[in-house]
Amino acid sequence: MSVSLRRALCASVALTIAGAWAPAYAQDAAPAAAAPTQRAGLETVTVSGTKREEASQDVPIAISAISEQQLANTFRSDVLAVSDMAAGVTLGQMAGFRAVAGGIRGTGQNGILVTQDSSVAILVDEFGLNNVQAQFVELFDVERVEVYRGPQGTLFGKNATGGAISIVTKRPEMNEFTGDVEFQLGMFDSNNGKIAKGKFAINIPVVEDKLALRMTAIYDYDDGYITNSKSAGSFPNLIPLYGAYGLPTVNPPLPPELGTNATGTGERVNGTDVFAGKFKALFTPNDVYEAYFIWEVLRDRSDSTASVNDSPALGAIDPDAGVQNMLLPLLGFPGIDTTGDSPWVTGVSNQCAGNNPRGLCITSGHRVNVDGYHLHQSLNLEDVSFKLITAYRKQKEILPSSYPGEAFVSLFDATRNLEREQIQIELRAATNFDGPINFIAGGTYQEDNVDMRSFSTVGLSSLLPRTDAQLGRPTVGNPYLDDRGFVNLDLDYINDPATGGASQDRTTYAFYFDGNWDITDRLRFTAGVRWTLDKKSFFRRANPGGECNQYTKAKDQRFVDVDNNVNTPAVCFDTRSNAISRGGLTASDIDPRQIPLPDEQFDLVVNTNDSWDKITYRGVLDYKVTDEALIYASYATGFISGGYTETCSSVRTCVPFQPENNWNAELGLKARWFDNTLQTNIAAFYTVYSDLIRSQVVPFTDFAGNTTQETINVNAGKSRVIGLEAEINWMPTDNLRVDLSAAYLNHKYKEFLLDRNGDGDTLDANENLVDYKVPFSPKWKIGGSITYDVILGDAGVLSLNTSANYQSEAEMAVFNSLNTQMESRFLWDAAATWRDANERYRVTAFVKNILNEEHRIGSNSVAGLWNMTIYGRPRTYGVEVGFHF
Repeated sequence: MSVSLRRALCASVALTIAGAWAPAYAQDAAPAAAAPTQRAGLETVTVSGTKREEASQDVPIAISAISEQQLANTFRSDVLAVSDMAAGVTLGQMAGFRAVAGGIRGTGQNGILVTQDSSVAILVDEFGLNNVQAQFVELFDVERVEVYRGPQGTLFGKNATGGAISIVTKRPEMNEFTGDVEFQLGMFDSNNGKIAKGKFAINIPVVEDKLALRMTAIYDYDDGYITNSKSAGSFPNLIPLYGAYGLPTVNPPLPPELGTNATGTGERVNGTDVFAGKFKALFTPNDVYEAYFIWEVLRDRSDSTASVNDSPALGAIDPDAGVQNMLLPLLGFPGIDTTGDSPWVTGVSNQCAGNNPRGLCITSGHRVNVDGYHLHQSLNLEDVSFKLITAYRKQKEILPSSYPGEAFVSLFDATRNLEREQIQIELRAATNFDGPINFIAGGTYQEDNVDMRSFSTVGLSSLLPRTDAQLGRPTVGNPYLDDRGFVNLDLDYINDPATGGASQDRTTYAFYFDGNWDITDRLRFTAGVRWTLDKKSFFRRANPGGECNQYTKAKDQRFVDVDNNVNTPAVCFDTRSNAISRGGLTASDIDPRQIPLPDEQFDLVVNTNDSWDKITYRGVLDYKVTDEALIYASYATGFISGGYTETCSSVRTCVPFQPENNWNAELGLKARWFDNTLQTNIAAFYTVYSDLIRSQVVPFTDFAGNTTQETINVNAGKSRVIGLEAEINWMPTDNLRVDLSAAYLNHKYKEFLLDRNGDGDTLDANENLVDYKVPFSPKWKIGGSITYDVILGDAGVLSLNTSANYQSEAEMAVFNSLNTQMESRFLWDAAATWRDANERYRVTAFVKNILNEEHRIGSNSVAGLWNMTIYGRPRTYGVEVGFHF
């Protein structure tokens, strides 16, 4: 890392010297900036995702350009605000995490693995965020959001098979002292939870035409719209599973040391508490050189993200999998289907093991710290411009969560703690020749290093009856009852957290070229190519089964004849060797930044590496039918890099999966009509994905011969997409604007093979599940908004806005499990804003989700144990006040 930073520093210094001391003739030769032109009707939107600034309507790619005002009309500050504002975008939230689920044009993932890449690239001021946890960014002080649909492997690199979302924040402005202050107060209809948000921005000129500063900040707070008051199930009075052990199912004799409270305390949960800020400096010592520095900070102290128990009722019939009897309902913890609770009601365990707020402590909430430093330098000569981006970002997380959505002391609680460091260095050159050919060429170097460790208590295991023999006691009478007559339970799974972890170091090199040839004044050909080399080193520690030590309890000892030699003693292995007690510790001793056990305490220790290289390319032919109408035909490719599954449990499965690839053929029209008052952008596309990366659960046999399961990523098959997208913007009068979008998606598997046996051979299962629905692929997505300005003369302007979005049902789980669908939903919002005549003050009243629509935005079926779900926000209303000076 230090070598990389030294190289970046040397390159930065070189470009700084070159810019600051550029020869006078270069300054004289620089073309003067064109005077801005006034155009009636729709504004001209400039985008920069193609590595040069161009009018959005002149770029032959399906782009949605979202303005600052359109973003403000959503009245929320996270990246999910983008989901309903662009055709073909389906974003949600991971259940149990502040992380992005979903994607663009039928791509997307529903897993939180820190070693897995997203299928949609999200960039903030050209800095790439590849992992879904890092992608859940705060949106503030935003100039615009650019959504590039379809594979962007050439312009944005790997992990952009669905497209890219580029967030561009405001730059400092020279010679202007301005400021903006904004406050928002609101309430959730589900539980009267409060919302409070404040934004601040100030622009300070320091040296005329040379140096300007901008400081921005946001504080985003709410009480949470979910309440910890889920109705009690049948536990402990009825536990249906106990009948399989020959034990009473009604009022089973549970030991008194097991706490049986299963109802929450009624407080609001899932609240937000985030501060984020940026300090920016723009330095322009002359006409050809500029340096733009950004320092970013984020401090997230939100509640642990709640999940709702959405397990299907016992005996429910899944058309694909038959009768559904998940473990949680069998233990007396049914989902909200059975209890009849609102989807904005859940249970939270309130566990704080060992009263250690930095350990496995659900009540401490999430803790995320981000610090980033970005330096953009540009040198603009007569025929060529150079840009060097040097950036470093560090993110630390402590993420305790209670996943099952129940208030019992622990069914499955865990904290995932990590440190992630990213370095990005990019140098590119863009030509500005008078002739018909111009191009952009560049290279990038990236590091993305992550170290994650987890601590968990799996109380589900503690509720499973044990025999006397399993607990190391002589059997007297019923083997499932102790000598007091109570059910034999091993409570160590609640009281003694287990630990494990994974780390990955990634280094990426890429070189790209993208150029265009003006064949005629109206006909243009664009071609691009990118070579990427991705190297990953993976380290994994997991599973009990290490040798016994002085802390191993007798009940956890298993003696195995490892060499089948009767003359040598059997070796003692520990069934809970990864519990922190095996280090002589208790829960109060947990350090979130350390695994307290040596590698020898884990059955699985894997240290491996691999690399992948890939060439992606695109070709586009576009033709200007008129000065305001462009048609194009394109072919583009993309890929998601190969990698390792963080949750693998054996040497056989801790092997890399291979890259996922796709290609896309597209026809598009971009046009403006009727004196620039109507804009129609239409795209039709055909996409094929191959070597699809999918998560699946496979059998796993541990050291003692017990059959359990593990989750791994595999290359499972192929799918194809036929799609049509349209975006229409219309200003029939100066006071009225209408924005419409529609997307049709027909996404089907052409091949979907699974390895049910878990032996590494997908073909032996003879199970081609092509009839399964592809996740995050709604057939229809239709949205629109209407804004009308009422001119009040000297009293200012009253803007009335209403928007609505419809999305048809879409799967979120790979296996289309019951209660894991994004239901079809219709969301309707409205707002009214008054601005004074000088545009200095504004007051807004708003209502979101007017119809109080219940809709899932994230769901995961946990291997036959339970379904965990998060629902979108209920009806929300509030006021917002802004002041500009």
